[in-house]
Amino acid sequence: MKLKYFNNLDGLRAIAAIGVVIAHFFDEQKLASHPLLFKIAQMGNTGVSLFFVLSGFVITRILFNTVKSKNYFSSFYGRRTLRIFPLYYFSLLCYNYLPYLLNINPTLGDFNKQWYHYFYLQNFARTFGWDFQGPGHFWSLAVEEHFYLIWPALVFLAYSANKNRLLFISILLIVFTFALRWIMLNHHYEIDVFTFTRLDQLALGCILAILEYKGILEKTSNRIFLGLMILGFILVAYSSTFSYFYLNLFKHNAFGLLYFAVLAFCIKAATTSWLNRFLTSAVMQFLGKISYGLYIWHVLAILLMEHYFRSLGLMADFSLLLLITIIMSTLSFYFLETPFLKLKKYFNSNL
Repeated sequence: MKLKYFNNLDGLRAIAAIGVVIAHFFDEQKLASHPLLFKIAQMGNTGVSLFFVLSGFVITRILFNTVKSKNYFSSFYGRRTLRIFPLYYFSLLCYNYLPYLLNINPTLGDFNKQWYHYFYLQNFARTFGWDFQGPGHFWSLAVEEHFYLIWPALVFLAYSANKNRLLFISILLIVFTFALRWIMLNHHYEIDVFTFTRLDQLALGCILAILEYKGILEKTSNRIFLGLMILGFILVAYSSTFSYFYLNLFKHNAFGLLYFAVLAFCIKAATTSWLNRFLTSAVMQFLGKISYGLYIWHVLAILLMEHYFRSLGLMADFSLLLLITIIMSTLSFYFLETPFLKLKKYFNSNL
């Protein structure tokens, strides 16, 4: 059965990616004299939370649609490999060796400290203080990859036994994640980048997919999701007044709830609504299509700009960064990603 494709989700991907670019460009040094603007800019980092909720939803829908197929696992992992690995490993080589070749960083990196990235363990290294080198923002790609390793098997086992168990497992993951954050914060670990302290946002996306699969989402009034959005905003604002411990304990729940509601609201939005028209506009669709590249390349673009370009002013520099990142992402999409994406037809599910 062919899945209904929600075009407006590509628009959400674009927003998430641009948000992260904003947060990484407008750092504390650039906005030292504007602390409020710095805090607002750093909200863009929550684009990662939106990516997680989106991934949980999209991946669970795909798995539900193919779980009865004979090649369920090989189809899923074959298609994911073609989608993720080519750009990921090519970009790793660029991040690790291009600065040296261009004399941006005259010291060649140490592979003994880079190998974590090649095995998607960079977020473990960062959490537990292991000495590592490589693009720091790739931690979220490790979280997603670990989710891809775990979730298909859980969906398969739950579907074979009792479909309702998957909802229970998703809720259990949220509780487990919260409890683990509490324990790890008490032991002074960095919990923002660790797979098992970020699973709750992925699980929220999974719950949304379950609700859609069962037809509950369609029957639920948008007012409920609007109310959840407002509640999410309130929790985000209120948690900002917490101490360091409680802020880090609750903030991912707050943003997870907010983006769960945003995603549900967008899925149910009428095709004629202004929101849907904006998210499905040509610009947003294109940016959503290259959003993986936007996330991958923007930090390298910042490094190149800082080395080769003289500052023209904050907003001019940001505009240039966006332009360079979009060009890099477009080139990588059409010349690197697309040839591999065309091979996905060989991994279609056989029902």
